[in-house]
Amino acid sequence: MSEPVRSQQAEHEVRRDTSLRRARTCYDHLAGVAGAQLYAELSIRGWITEADGNRHPAVSLTLAGKTALESRGIDVQHTYESKRKFAYGCLDWTERVHHLGGALGADILMALESSKRVVRNGDDRSVSVSGSLFQWLDAGSS
Repeated sequence: MSEPVRSQQAEHEVRRDTSLRRARTCYDHLAGVAGAQLYAELSIRGWITEADGNRHPAVSLTLAGKTALESRGIDVQHTYESKRKFAYGCLDWTERVHHLGGALGADILMALESSKRVVRNGDDRSVSVSGSLFQWLDAGSS
């Protein structure tokens, strides 16, 4: 499978290492470098698994992931019952790897915003990340 190609605008954002590249929203979930790192860390910790490797793979939450995210204030059962797709790998515009989309990705972003780890900048889709997202993952309820 060939590597996804960046658009000219994405190449520009990467070369300049802009705030939009580093952390932004993609619809209602976290994207950019921060979103890609979060997705990778959730996978490394064994909290999520990919069902397949296509462009938008379905993502499942493991029991360890369910327990961990619930301890961080996410109502996983409510997320599962949402009418929208639960979770999938959303191909990142600048990073060309996946970040977490779907209802779960949206709920994680809301939890990060509630804990003040992520703050919307207002001018564009870029967001500011306060501290480390890994600290939020390590901390449990915050």
